[in-house]
Amino acid sequence: MTALNILFTVILAIAALYFFIILLILAGVFRLKRFTRPGINPMTKITVIIPVRNEEETISTCLTDLYRQDYPLEQISVVVVNDASTDRTEEIVKEFAYSHPDFHLQLIRTLPVENDRAFKKHSICSGIEASSGELVVTTDADTRSGPGWISTLAGFYEQFHPKMIIGPVAFHEEGSFFERLQSLEFAGLIAATAGSCSMGFPLMCNGANLAFNRNAYEETRDSRDGFRYPSGDDLFLMMKILKKYRKQSVRFLFSEEAIILTKAKKTPAEFFSQRLRWVSKSRGYTDRVVSAVAIVTYLFNLLLLATLITGIFNIHILLLFLILFGIKIFLELPAVYKILVLFRKTRLLFLYPLTQVIDLVYVSAIGLLGNLIPYKWKGRRVSPLMRNNPEKPLQT
Repeated sequence: MTALNILFTVILAIAALYFFIILLILAGVFRLKRFTRPGINPMTKITVIIPVRNEEETISTCLTDLYRQDYPLEQISVVVVNDASTDRTEEIVKEFAYSHPDFHLQLIRTLPVENDRAFKKHSICSGIEASSGELVVTTDADTRSGPGWISTLAGFYEQFHPKMIIGPVAFHEEGSFFERLQSLEFAGLIAATAGSCSMGFPLMCNGANLAFNRNAYEETRDSRDGFRYPSGDDLFLMMKILKKYRKQSVRFLFSEEAIILTKAKKTPAEFFSQRLRWVSKSRGYTDRVVSAVAIVTYLFNLLLLATLITGIFNIHILLLFLILFGIKIFLELPAVYKILVLFRKTRLLFLYPLTQVIDLVYVSAIGLLGNLIPYKWKGRRVSPLMRNNPEKPLQT
């Protein structure tokens, strides 16, 4: 067998695994049915936790959206956890609480943990400890929510009783071409999240729209392995809940009313830093399925990029690239389309071939660099190679 034949065999084997995963995700997406919240008002007590650091420009709007929820205000408590903000974030929250006395709004500060870089994880833990709601909901200060967001989460929780609910997140106000590219690419991530969750092997979740049962959190919090990594507050909790309660414990909420809106990154540098942070937690994966899918996905994209480059010099390799790339688009597009319909963003479909080509480059690069080079988050510089080490000073 020639070297070229061996290479073709390896590529085809990895491609077959990748396409099998995509077929499962596609089946999962089309199994999803839109959830319509019941006509009666759910009565679950809700705690919304918002970790903040220097969010003076967005926190007031986020709190206003929560105040305008159609869920009974007496059943909602909001805990804003200030992680060493240096701007007016804390003052704005206090002003909002004063001007809305009927709103159960609490402001606390994350206690500094010496030499510990798991900033957001500690904020969420602090928020949970300061609250009492049965269903804990997390979101970010720079998000927007519709008036039925909490009611939909609570209705879904009371009907299906999952331990964790993964909600849809979409970009909005995409003003530039670069932001529209991100919006389409992110819809693909939501499709993978929704489809895999529907099939019982959730691969991702997003802390901007996440809800979980307090008891489930308490019963899994003894495992703190994830605290060795600055990122991954949402995914590590999902893995622990999945391990303890099995596949039906984590559900995706497919509903337009449940969508949380956030903004795309304005510059490639900000986007790159965000994705480095997301990938940096991959060494801490404890779920074998998540790890295996991540490896297969990375290898497939890397090999597909390699066939594109080497195909310039070999017509047979170029033909292989075109076939595999065509199959990839053909299998992934229907799932992405269903999510775009939910988000009312089908107008972005014309960008799909371009995002697929860009993904080959960026996934191959980020998958490697995310475990090697530092990134910036909320004004902090964090290295993925440095776990929480008591012998080294905390860098802020």
